[in-house]
Amino acid sequence: MHEPIKTGEPADRKSREALFTLAQWVGRREAFGLISGRCSASEVEILRKIRDEQLYEESGLSWDAFCSEKLHASRRNVEREIGYLRKHGPVFFVIRQITRIGIREYEAIASHISEQGVNLDGKLIAASPENSEELTAAVGELVKRSEADLPASQKAMPPFDSLLRQIRGTAGTLRGFTEALSDEQKTELAEAVAEVRAGAILLGAM
Repeated sequence: MHEPIKTGEPADRKSREALFTLAQWVGRREAFGLISGRCSASEVEILRKIRDEQLYEESGLSWDAFCSEKLHASRRNVEREIGYLRKHGPVFFVIRQITRIGIREYEAIASHISEQGVNLDGKLIAASPENSEELTAAVGELVKRSEADLPASQKAMPPFDSLLRQIRGTAGTLRGFTEALSDEQKTELAEAVAEVRAGAILLGAM
């Protein structure tokens, strides 16, 4: 059994500083949105740092348990997001947050995307929330063209991808809805959201 480190020693200070830093980062976990695809590149970079520097060990948990208990996400989801950051860079998260594009669609049009933004027919649209409508339209057009270029045998979207695209499209429409809801409408909307959540739980996604 390891003897406890005496308070005041450098190792103790280092451990307490690491634990404090970890607590700060984990305190932001509600903003990660790993399952719903709302996390930002900076948040994923935090997760990468926690994993690579093994800061999660300060919580007394394994990496698997840390993801589940502290981040409320599976290790697979966390690793996937870190992989997206490594492969596509920060712009991927900006474009995904704004347009709700899926990873397969993004990769199909990735040659038109840079850290500066989306290039449509020579016009560069900066990757910024202020350009959300123009970005969404440009990405939609590029995706449409990429699908049109596919052989007929590849144009049929797998059932899950089609379902996910519909859900994301509905979520985008909902975010842009500005009319005030009556109490009855709020209840109906809450019930519909609960039904989607229940379906996700049955599929093991939550």
